Amino acid sequence: MSANVQQTIFNTYSLDRIRINIDHLGNQHTVTVAPVELYYRKADGYKGNTPPPTEGYEPFAPGIVLTEEDAHYWFRATFRTPAAEEHKQYLLRFEVWRESWDDVPQGLLYLNGKKVLGTDMNHTEVTLEPDTEYEMYNYFYGGLLGIKMRPSAKIVKKDPRIEQLWYDLRVPFEALKTVRTEELAYQQVMTVLEQATVLLDLRRPYSDEYYDSLAKAQKMVTEELYDKLCSAEGKPIVNCLGHTHIDVEWRWTRAQTIEKIERSFTTAATLMEQYPEYRFMLSQPELYMYLKEQAPEKYEELKKLVAEGRWEPEGAMFLEADCNLVSGESFVRQLLMGKTFFKDEFGIDSRILFLPDVFGYSCALPQILKKSGVDYFVTSKISWNDTNTLPFDSFMWQGLDGTEIFTNFITTQNYSFGNGGNETTYVGMLTPTQVHGTWKRFQQKEYNDRTLTTFGHGDGGGGPTAEMLETYRRLAKGLPGMPVTVQEFLLPHLQKVEENFKDGCRRTGRIPRWVGELYLEYHRGTYTSMAKNKRGNRVSEFLLGKAESLSCLAEQVGQPYDHATIQAGWRKVLHNQFHDIIPGSSIKQVYDGTDVDYAEIAADTGRIIDGSLQAIAANVDGQGVLVYNPSGFDRNGIVRVDGTVCEVADTIPAHGWRVLPSVNADCTVKVDGLTAESDLYILTLDAAGRITRLYDKQNGREVFKAGEYGNELQIFEDYPRMYDNWEISEYYRDKMYVMDTPATIEPFTDGSSAGFKVTRQYMDSTLCQTIRLYSHSRRVDIENDYDWHQHHQVLKIAFPYDVHATAATYEIQFGHVTRPTHHNTSWEASKFECYGHKWVDMSEHGYGVALLNDCKYGYSAEGSTLKVTALKCGSYPNPEADQGRHLFTVSLLPHAGGFREGGVMQEAYALNQPMEAVTASGTGNVLPATYSMVSADKENIFVDTVKKAQADDGVVIRLYDGYDRREQVTLTVAPGFTKAYLCNMMEQELEELSFDGSTLTLPVNNFEIVTLKLTR
Repeated sequence: MSANVQQTIFNTYSLDRIRINIDHLGNQHTVTVAPVELYYRKADGYKGNTPPPTEGYEPFAPGIVLTEEDAHYWFRATFRTPAAEEHKQYLLRFEVWRESWDDVPQGLLYLNGKKVLGTDMNHTEVTLEPDTEYEMYNYFYGGLLGIKMRPSAKIVKKDPRIEQLWYDLRVPFEALKTVRTEELAYQQVMTVLEQATVLLDLRRPYSDEYYDSLAKAQKMVTEELYDKLCSAEGKPIVNCLGHTHIDVEWRWTRAQTIEKIERSFTTAATLMEQYPEYRFMLSQPELYMYLKEQAPEKYEELKKLVAEGRWEPEGAMFLEADCNLVSGESFVRQLLMGKTFFKDEFGIDSRILFLPDVFGYSCALPQILKKSGVDYFVTSKISWNDTNTLPFDSFMWQGLDGTEIFTNFITTQNYSFGNGGNETTYVGMLTPTQVHGTWKRFQQKEYNDRTLTTFGHGDGGGGPTAEMLETYRRLAKGLPGMPVTVQEFLLPHLQKVEENFKDGCRRTGRIPRWVGELYLEYHRGTYTSMAKNKRGNRVSEFLLGKAESLSCLAEQVGQPYDHATIQAGWRKVLHNQFHDIIPGSSIKQVYDGTDVDYAEIAADTGRIIDGSLQAIAANVDGQGVLVYNPSGFDRNGIVRVDGTVCEVADTIPAHGWRVLPSVNADCTVKVDGLTAESDLYILTLDAAGRITRLYDKQNGREVFKAGEYGNELQIFEDYPRMYDNWEISEYYRDKMYVMDTPATIEPFTDGSSAGFKVTRQYMDSTLCQTIRLYSHSRRVDIENDYDWHQHHQVLKIAFPYDVHATAATYEIQFGHVTRPTHHNTSWEASKFECYGHKWVDMSEHGYGVALLNDCKYGYSAEGSTLKVTALKCGSYPNPEADQGRHLFTVSLLPHAGGFREGGVMQEAYALNQPMEAVTASGTGNVLPATYSMVSADKENIFVDTVKKAQADDGVVIRLYDGYDRREQVTLTVAPGFTKAYLCNMMEQELEELSFDGSTLTLPVNNFEIVTLKLTR
């Protein structure tokens, strides 16, 4: 037998013996003393901040199994702990047998009136005093899935001497799994573990001989390993930061999240009493609001921990929002509401955007962040890419306008001697293999010796455990062959990482930099799932913006600005932009709640908008029809008057109105058979309702390729590999079914528009379309009204343009991006489904076609064919996803030139922000017949927001360049203002601008977002 073979066998035997000895210690350090007899009763829904009930309990017999959905229970017990024993510690263990993932069941444990622990599958024990009477309550929740649960409780006795040796041996033993056997560190640690376990006498546990052997083994491992071999000097550093990721809604509703934060904080605070070095970071100000409302006494404890430097409130945004679908203004409000809360409550200016679990990141973010006082960005989700690996984990991220922000990825994964794969986690377990894996996975080692792991059970809350903190203590000593661990808050950690990064850039002469969007090659179905919810978001964003702008206008006639209602509406919108709500990946009950929220926003803003318009109309100088333009540019065009489509030829000023004697509802569109013709277009349908021809008369162009169909409804089977409502897998394209059977087609005329109403039956669903041409508007609207009852199908509407395009331009927040429509590289091929906002354009030199929409986000583009993804109806975690009625409009906009020359952005705003018309009585003369709050003299400048300031009586104006064109811009402002200030996005004044009371001129760079404040 060779020496190598002998050594391998020896190592295997030694490893087995060491493992078996460690396992014995793990089983021996805690023993059961006595069961605790439980009594229980059903709770009356969600308890709020009320104390436990004292009556109505019955015995919880051994055979009882709890299965009711969305049910709360109170458990009660009284017991006395045994007398004190030397070297012993008593604990209460509350356990649950269940059939589910560990987000449920969860409970809040009270001992003698004090909340001491959030109980769950990972947090089961709390320390007891000896010889003490206890009254225990556990407010217990079983979840929404009807799982089987059998709670039990018992008093256990722990021997800290055994437990300490168990950890002292177990942690380095687990660490050895990440060190190659031929390395000196492996041999050194292995030798000590062998010697220490040989000293153990396990023949009679708890005997004198047993404890004598423990003491000898403890001395050996302490002196020979931790004192002699461990060192932090010269080792890479893994910063271990306690955290619990709490999805504010996902497999549970908001009401349960309110309980989760109280449970998670209670557990963290209890552990901090035991571990002085423990540092914890929690993001999402909304969670802090919940704790403040639900458990004010716990919130005061939290504020004390913040003041002591043990708890870090960070994260900047109100909550961890989706970053693909929300508007640019919503980004600003997420930061404004989040940072304001942290500043008001804790005196902290949050400087880090912490979004570990969000499904891609818009390149509008760097500028928005920097102009909001945020200097750092941290995430990990991009590691879930299914095709490509980003080349950096620590880098400068350059956004749409050229602004850069220092960005870091969490690199936590289990150690692998080979390629450990791309995926990392933000829910670290602080095991030796994860700590070492965090360092190994980090790609920019030449720039930095510091990495980050956030540890603690998450998604459903819970957070770190005592076992994690005990593991940390051993790793912090600097075990041979391992990185050393520290616990530092996120901000000082990132400041040190940034300093090292800059040194590395100077030393190497290279700056790791990623330019453009951080597209997640995964979860592409989230652009479309739960379409009704996405429509609610888009509509609410615009309604709130309209309510704000109109309220500023109506203040001039004494109409009060309803800050409280508008702020409450924004809070609902921001909440529903959480990264599992707006993407469509939550349970049905969550969307039952968003339906209510959006209906309330519509009602509340409707009252504000109607009241403001009526107040203005009653005080305006002139009679007729007052037409209000909510957009940030002058426009004319379509307006409904008493439900009838009309077209306005006169220019209606930006964020203002004009009183007209009347508006035109005359229709020049002619319908003959399956052809409709206006002064601008000839449109022909086939019997299935597809567009066989759309001829642009002004430009002499066929819009669609010969022999192909526009407005073709295409169905694809949708069974993704996993993550049903999240995913569209690339193979979905292999099975396509076309709706080509005859439809019911009826002509119609509506005011100045005419066209066809097309009704299709598909399986159990009814799909109605109104295809509308206007007398003067260049839009061709396709209004969709579906009653949908299919599952696991993707519905797309295809438009094969007759243009030569190798790229498509997609609107994003405060700008646009261009993406190839070919698959030359793996990076391009992975973008087989992309998101866009109000428009997508395909153009060749001199001509193009845009597709506008009022609530759609998902698209696929190949060659010159663009498909909008109308519906994706998975069944997990919501079996009723996308069932029922869907309303949306897509509009074709053929144009000369590119999208800039074609006025695409203006028409997209017009579709999403329709003008309003009310009767002007002419009885007042306070306001002029034509009025604009603010307008810009350049077509590329969009005045997106007009609102009252958060902190004073000023009016905030936010504008941006949408064309990628730098300009010297002159704004014309309504009378009454005396000063103008340049502000950051937190509405803090940066400098006073030259302002004559009517106009101000300022430079606006490419894609720049500018925030101004006007004061009277």
